[in-house]
Amino acid sequence: MRNAVKIDASTVITVDNSGCIGEKALDAVHVPNELTAYYSARVVLLEQWCAGAEPTNIFLSNFTGEVAWKDYIKGIEKAFDEIGLAVPPINGSTESNFNSLQSGISLVVVGKVQYEISKENLQWFVIGKPLVGQEVIEETQHVAKLNELYNLVKLKIVKQIWPVGSKGILAELERILPGGKFECSLDLEKTSGPATAVIVGIPQMDLGEFEKQISTCYEPVRVFI
Repeated sequence: MRNAVKIDASTVITVDNSGCIGEKALDAVHVPNELTAYYSARVVLLEQWCAGAEPTNIFLSNFTGEVAWKDYIKGIEKAFDEIGLAVPPINGSTESNFNSLQSGISLVVVGKVQYEISKENLQWFVIGKPLVGQEVIEETQHVAKLNELYNLVKLKIVKQIWPVGSKGILAELERILPGGKFECSLDLEKTSGPATAVIVGIPQMDLGEFEKQISTCYEPVRVFI
């Protein structure tokens, strides 16, 4: 698992936070609140799949204000609509005692293990490119598509799916395959913001089907153990 926590044999908890991204004047990146929530939901979904789990409950912490709640819900719903899943029950709270100067959101997702994961005898690829901030808006064609990734999971083409976070591709590869050396044409140290790039492990026999399922750019990773 990546950043997920397993609280028993089948229950997985994942979390994502987003700060200073939204519609407030002092935000560092100005985007609709719905989009902020969509990308946060995207990250926690990917973290669930990384742990072999599917979401069952969502908890939303909204530090932006009551006016943002509906848009945050819309963003979460958009992520689930994209993959064709019903939205799990959403609970949470809003900071309404004080007005924040910048936007803030936290999503916690509870899930149940559904898939087997492995990292043995796989070919490794990075789908999408590391993007952050305004790049995420301007280069959407280079963001790994959530529906395509979910299809890979459902069809059991991927045996390992691993979102890339702020520490970059190399840091994630070192967590998946400790002690390995890696080569890839992408920038291995650049932040991937809201997991715009995703590492996947594919069995050799499924490479043909993998290529059929993916329309986003992807690059192979050479692994030296």
